Amino acid sequence: MPKIVISGISEEVVRTVAPRLIPAVAEALACPVEWISFEYVPSVYFAAEADKERCPMVEIKRPVELMQKISSIFSEELSRVGINRVIIQIIDTLRENYFDLTYGAK
Repeated sequence: MPKIVISGISEEVVRTVAPRLIPAVAEALACPVEWISFEYVPSVYFAAEADKERCPMVEIKRPVELMQKISSIFSEELSRVGINRVIIQIIDTLRENYFDLTYGAK
């Protein structure tokens, strides 16, 4: 399942754009809509300048070839709610470096 982490914007904005983003991302990844979920991580920024611009960050663990398409989807949807800049961080987790563990399973 795709892991998409969103931070740097309000939960309200994520709730507003998620209904449009989820089917669009599912289509781009050619997977069922049920596989798509977003993890919203509240964030607090600390900087030398108190009014430093905050920018939403989206972390996606998927192959690079899909990222431009998904980046465009996020950029378009966030611009509809007045957010004109977004940072997309691609986390390319190699399968051999990914562990899905269940303890106590028989």
